[in-house]
Amino acid sequence: MKLKNMLLIALTLTILAFTLPSTNHAAAVAPPAVSDEEAPRYSPELDLMRQQLAASGVTGVELAQAEYFTTVEGYNAATSQTIIANNRTHLLNSQFVENDPRRGGRSFITYVVDQSDGNALTITPSGVVVLPNSATEAAIDQSMATWGAVGCNGPGVVKVADSGGNIDLIDNLVLGGAVGAPTADITHAGWLNPPFFNAIAPNGGSFILGVTFTFIFVDAGVPTDIDNNGLADVAFREIYYNRGFGWGTNGLATNVDVQSVATHEAGHAFGLAHFGKLFITKNDPVTADNLHFAPRAVMNAAYVSPFRELTGTDNGSFCHIWANSH
Repeated sequence: MKLKNMLLIALTLTILAFTLPSTNHAAAVAPPAVSDEEAPRYSPELDLMRQQLAASGVTGVELAQAEYFTTVEGYNAATSQTIIANNRTHLLNSQFVENDPRRGGRSFITYVVDQSDGNALTITPSGVVVLPNSATEAAIDQSMATWGAVGCNGPGVVKVADSGGNIDLIDNLVLGGAVGAPTADITHAGWLNPPFFNAIAPNGGSFILGVTFTFIFVDAGVPTDIDNNGLADVAFREIYYNRGFGWGTNGLATNVDVQSVATHEAGHAFGLAHFGKLFITKNDPVTADNLHFAPRAVMNAAYVSPFRELTGTDNGSFCHIWANSH
């Protein structure tokens, strides 16, 4: 799933290979069986973004954490992909509050697809071409509908139109320029080039497929908890995708599947964490055939192959959050 080297200069992108690790077979062994709970870790990179946001003049909200979705090559069983921005808060989780007056008092979740932040690229037999927004937005809509269709008294999911303005914060916070003003609870903020993802984790542009940022409400710098559930109150979330990979909408393995990754990131946006552990079951050349998650689920922390349908574990985690919120 890597873009052809001959196109790198023309595209002015540093596009890195999406391949399974194969050079060190001796190291390709199953990681130790540990808890499925991923302990968040402090990220100096995310903390810098938090400080930059405060310096930009934005008040009442704070960047709290992010979860990123990786290629198998970028997955590390010993390193959490859930990162927090403040090592003094020790925030372990946060959730939307139903009927939160600061979000308009609504009981449903809104989302928007930002149409201004670039298009994805896709690999075809004739070369690399642009995958238009009409294709990727339809896949994102389906990913949101997938979570919206889960039973157990979950929230309604309502799409709002892109206003055409600057509706997200993190991109300009990292790349420069004025930060925007979100218009929905969840913003699918588009495809950005690999250098953006290097600001999330060292060399992150080579292995991060997507990332979800969580912003929480604060009062005098202290996270709020108006429903007294012991969790910080979410203000909004933003999702970004890495344009350095080839993307597709047909569910085939030649490109990263948009709907699979969008469904994973939307799961984070609805409050779900990563779960399941990756195991390499053979020491011969590593392929998707000997890579396994236990359990296999949309919310596994690394992308192995197209996987769009929610499993019982995905549904159970969603219901644990949302059934208890009513």
